[in-house]
Amino acid sequence: MNDFMNNLYGATGSQVSGTYKGMPFLGNITSTRMKYGNDIEVVVEDMVTDETYLIDGNTLLEGGNGLYTNLHVYFS
Repeated sequence: MNDFMNNLYGATGSQVSGTYKGMPFLGNITSTRMKYGNDIEVVVEDMVTDETYLIDGNTLLEGGNGLYTNLHVYFS
């Protein structure tokens, strides 16, 4: 988990794919920030629809949380 979070914190420009409320998306991480505790929040901008998604690092690590499913990070 620690290695994943360290990689995620510096992952600006990496791609994320998955579904949000059943709708597929593919986007780039545009920024990351530390949250209270041991979590990171990433901002993902969809490359097709220009939607912005705020996703917690733990949600990415687990692959989803109910709203988000089938999440994958492609570190660059």
